[in-house]
Amino acid sequence: MKLSTLLLASTAALFGFQAGANVKMPSIFSNNMVLQRDSKANVWGWANNGEEVTVTFKGQSLKTTAANGKWQVTLNPMEADLKGADLVIKGKNQIRLKNVVVGDIWICSGQSNMEWRLNNTNNARQEIQKANLPAIRIFNGNLYRASMKPQDNIPGRSWQVCSPGNIGNFSAVAYFFGRDLNKALNIPVGLISVNWGGTRIEPWTSTSGFATQPKLRGIYNTLLANVPGTKQSDAAYKKAIADMEKWVAEAKVATANKEALPDLPRFPNGLRFDNHQQPTVLFNTMINPLLKFAFKGAIWYQGCSNMGDGALYNEKMKALVASWRKEFNKPDMPFYFVQLAPFNYGNPYRLPILWEAQQKFADEDKNAAMAVTNDIGNFRDIHPRNKQDVGARLALLALKYTYGKKDLVADSPFFDSLKIENGKAVVTFRNAKELKTKDGKPAKYFEIAGADNKFHPATVTLNGNKATLSSDKVAKPYLVRYAWNHNITTNLVNENNLPAGAFRASIPVPVRDALDRLVPEAKNMKVAYALSAKKIWESGAPLYKQNNSKALAGKKIKTIGYFMHLISNDGKESYVFATVDPFTQDVAKLGLPTAADNNSFQQIVKNLTVKTNVAGLSSGKFEDGNVEMWCGNYGTQNSAKVPGAADNNYDFGDSRTSSRDEYGSFQLHNYKLKQTVFAMNNFRSGTPDVGIGTNKNGHPDYTFTNSTRGYTVADLLILIDAE
Repeated sequence: MKLSTLLLASTAALFGFQAGANVKMPSIFSNNMVLQRDSKANVWGWANNGEEVTVTFKGQSLKTTAANGKWQVTLNPMEADLKGADLVIKGKNQIRLKNVVVGDIWICSGQSNMEWRLNNTNNARQEIQKANLPAIRIFNGNLYRASMKPQDNIPGRSWQVCSPGNIGNFSAVAYFFGRDLNKALNIPVGLISVNWGGTRIEPWTSTSGFATQPKLRGIYNTLLANVPGTKQSDAAYKKAIADMEKWVAEAKVATANKEALPDLPRFPNGLRFDNHQQPTVLFNTMINPLLKFAFKGAIWYQGCSNMGDGALYNEKMKALVASWRKEFNKPDMPFYFVQLAPFNYGNPYRLPILWEAQQKFADEDKNAAMAVTNDIGNFRDIHPRNKQDVGARLALLALKYTYGKKDLVADSPFFDSLKIENGKAVVTFRNAKELKTKDGKPAKYFEIAGADNKFHPATVTLNGNKATLSSDKVAKPYLVRYAWNHNITTNLVNENNLPAGAFRASIPVPVRDALDRLVPEAKNMKVAYALSAKKIWESGAPLYKQNNSKALAGKKIKTIGYFMHLISNDGKESYVFATVDPFTQDVAKLGLPTAADNNSFQQIVKNLTVKTNVAGLSSGKFEDGNVEMWCGNYGTQNSAKVPGAADNNYDFGDSRTSSRDEYGSFQLHNYKLKQTVFAMNNFRSGTPDVGIGTNKNGHPDYTFTNSTRGYTVADLLILIDAE
């Protein structure tokens, strides 16, 4: 055989749509499959250009002609039907798919807890023996392959009728979810499992999803630069090719002259496929092949690999779901997901913060809901074996919100409101008529704290949907939290025995509370501004907890004071109180630096005093210090020539580089001792930089630390002594 003939034959064998080839279909179409009821259902595949393809199913017969090697028809909506029928596709050849039923299809995705097989769950043998359920059809699409390029098939997979012989290696959560749906609805249920243990959320998200979230814009911009086919990546590839072609030409000359070859040009790292944790790469291989396939909704169990994201996980969930809804062209796609179960993640508060992000997503998305699992975890096993309750809780949510069974109690009790009555905290829960404990013991894991932010276990009284909390160690509670630890097994449930979700809540603490407690000598100073670094900027302007600048306007300022109060996520309290001689008599210029107010300063200030409990920061009276206050970006250059400041570090001598409302600096320094007294930078971000004393890890003034995420309280009071 000639080489050209051999190559043609090999190519035709590899790509089914080449000349003379048979009609072919992706693996999602097979014997025993499910087609989505009450919805137009696409059927598609590959064929020779111009080839006529006929699709026949349940009295429908549709014809089309292949173009560009592809064909597609769309079946009209059909009612659910467990009676199997043949789906026949005819071109030059004929494909007959047998025992095809019509029902509801759910995509089941995530990492290892969704992937977890039935044969590794509680009572596995008994559950498998009972799994002779022909109305349930399973498709294991776990490909364990990643790609920078969207794929159009999940090869080597096919649908199976659920039976004891095959269900043991299928997703347990998906199976229990589908089993409960089938029992309640009496219709065929198709379950598509596409999972990969240990994976982050980013690989499952398409490029379009990252574009929807401003906080993920960096990921989006990187994808535009690196993903094949974009303008940015095309330009980068062309440059890489040009560099290589130049090298080849130079190498030929060097070889001819018997000289050493020049160094190879470096291929841009961003254009290089690295691993399966890169953004979009699992979407490309396991979700993209399903985009034209009609289905009902999705369930999701993932998050362990994103544990360090904290509150940012909310944005990443938004990106994931937005991308699926867009790419599937299913804007109201139901999305039910699982709260991560308790497990030892090291820091006891990392998991609750992620729970908070998960709950925030559920609260804000009208077509999403979360199944709580803080009562069925295993502190020593990241894969709890009780998947029955997980699947059942997901099914309850679907039955209520997707299938309209409004009378079901499907939601866990979640925090609704907090009020203080007679020295007790009264918490009201939604999704509960009658709170109780499932073991009959007192409710566990409620804690309350006063203004000092020191939490103490609470005595709990339950009445209807309310929990009244008290402690003899907290005279006036301000803060409440529930199940705020990774090492818990909760017992608080509603009337349907669904566990209450973790939360933390507070009522406003008087802005002077910590100041009056820690710095009684400041009692005569008046608060000009009070702000929290947890949220400084909103709608293009500073967001003050209190702004008394107008009431204090025209007063003669004798002293300016600053009080920064920090309470870390683990409850450690730190503060600094500092005063200086006035460097302006205009109270309006003492607030957060903004372009509109033109209240920027970079100068020496006289008679600095410092009082603090932070180790390493000197207390006492000092001749002078210096302030750096501006609204825009800045560089490390010591343009003000502050003695001792560096030109290569963000410290007590930096240079303003813009006058727009951008990064922003609010800093006081004891420059002679080379100490940062306090800093509050990056006003407009969700995680500003805050700190007391000199930052030991990184830039001395906390620039680029995003340290606010480490604090539950991060307040700054700006005070004046005036007459």
